[in-house]
Amino acid sequence: MATFLLDRAQRVKIGNEYSHYSHPNGGVLQGTLSEPKCVLVYINDLRTTVPLYKYVDDSTLFEICDRTDVSVIQESVDIAARWTEQNDMKSNSEKSKEIIISFAQDGNFRSTIANIKIDGRDIAQVCHAKLLGVTIS
Repeated sequence: MATFLLDRAQRVKIGNEYSHYSHPNGGVLQGTLSEPKCVLVYINDLRTTVPLYKYVDDSTLFEICDRTDVSVIQESVDIAARWTEQNDMKSNSEKSKEIIISFAQDGNFRSTIANIKIDGRDIAQVCHAKLLGVTIS
């Protein structure tokens, strides 16, 4: 496995044109059959205080709480953001979404929930989001 991962070169093909080769110094090889398994090995040590679901290079945090509970989701987002930085990766706050699903009758629950932030940037609160090809609302 080490010989497969070390001293790799990669390039991009667009139409019939190829870019110059580059030599990545980290990360996971894109476009290979082993990519999903390599990503899972790479992110295996990511742990948070709320449930975390990982699928290849997507991670989903979620929390179930009563309206009287104190949310700990921001703490988990901060843990994940620190982990990505320590592993020379980047969180994408623009691609990240927050969806709140509630069965509350009054609808006032949203005003009591603080916006989640990644690297100081608010994550968009949305009414529906796509997760692994499935729209959740």
